[in-house]
Amino acid sequence: MSVHQLKDGRWQVQHSKGKDPDRPNATKKYFGRGPSGEQAAIAFNSSIGLGARTQRKSPQFVELANEYIGTKEHTLARSTYDDLLCRLPGTILPVIGHLQAHEITAPVLDRYVSTRAQTVKRTTIHRELSVIRAVLRWAMKRRLISSYPAEYFAFPRRDDARLQPPTKAEFEAILACASPHLQRAMLIAYHTGLRPGRQELLRLTWDSVDFGGKTLMVLSADKGGLPLRMVPLNATILEHLARWHAEDEKTSVRHLVHYKGKSIKQLQHPWEAAKKRAGITRRIRPYDIRHRCISDMLEAGADLRSVSEIVGHASPDMTMRVYQHLSSAQKRAAVDSLG
Repeated sequence: MSVHQLKDGRWQVQHSKGKDPDRPNATKKYFGRGPSGEQAAIAFNSSIGLGARTQRKSPQFVELANEYIGTKEHTLARSTYDDLLCRLPGTILPVIGHLQAHEITAPVLDRYVSTRAQTVKRTTIHRELSVIRAVLRWAMKRRLISSYPAEYFAFPRRDDARLQPPTKAEFEAILACASPHLQRAMLIAYHTGLRPGRQELLRLTWDSVDFGGKTLMVLSADKGGLPLRMVPLNATILEHLARWHAEDEKTSVRHLVHYKGKSIKQLQHPWEAAKKRAGITRRIRPYDIRHRCISDMLEAGADLRSVSEIVGHASPDMTMRVYQHLSSAQKRAAVDSLG
């Protein structure tokens, strides 16, 4: 005789015949989902003279999350796995890690969304909820849990906004206010189209530069493109690289972008500081320098396939999808050229 929750989230009271005066032959009574359904079931259970409900148990979310992380290290793209390592311990587990899987209900996630919405965009919340759902679905497939109440929880709509790349004036203003290592990163990112993070730009060493062949060997981020690509270097960036190489040879520094001889992992802090000094308040990210590079090459009439290979896209189709607005402008220019 007990109160317990079903796989579909409803609450149920089991009892012997004759206990329910309205249905003498019944042995079960069903109630709604969520806290209100649970309280109604407990109240009915007490009204017919039965004892306390049986506690349902399932693994804590933190236990499932740790097992999930352990199994995904070699099956997810490196960037996806790194993002997982950041989001779970840093943001998600401190809030719901202590809960058992069956306790992660729609009201719990509603409160999670409401709290996070005070400080981050809906797109960020959407990604965090996707991680939570991925862990719970994985646990179901592994038979670690039989179900979870919030399986069909509706995520908030994303609020992605396509940021405009820095204008020429904005780029030059930030560059003038940037620290030396940020200046290097900005110029390399613009003239090569590299992803300005630790997976591409920040792990470059001087061994990657072929001054004679005027190329840069890049170990691509795991985004579906070629794992290794050769990026041609124009005269402007070659001049900068030659000067920086002469400086670094004196101290045997290995990395192209470094802070006092040491490799760095991110550019966000020096970037925000340079933006502030330059008086630029709108949202621009270091990654938008890459967008500026690609946009400028396409607007100058560069071949789509060549641009796609230079920047490490999986295919020209991907370049076309992301920069479709530029393609449309070029098509308009082509039509307007007809006499």
